[in-house]
Amino acid sequence: MDAHLFHLLRQRVHKDHALQARLFELTDPTDFFAAIQALAEESGYTLEQADLLEATLAGRRAWHNKNR
Repeated sequence: MDAHLFHLLRQRVHKDHALQARLFELTDPTDFFAAIQALAEESGYTLEQADLLEATLAGRRAWHNKNR
């Protein structure tokens, strides 16, 4: 995933508490990925499912390593 795009999406989510709540309610990974892809498309970007999975796994690894 493009690091700049990832940064833009994170900023957008962090600034919008209602968006955070909507994303948090999504328990199905497919639905979550679709919502993130839609956010990217609204900004004129295209994300592949593999990119989203890679970013998700990287985020989980970072969280896990931080909380050891």
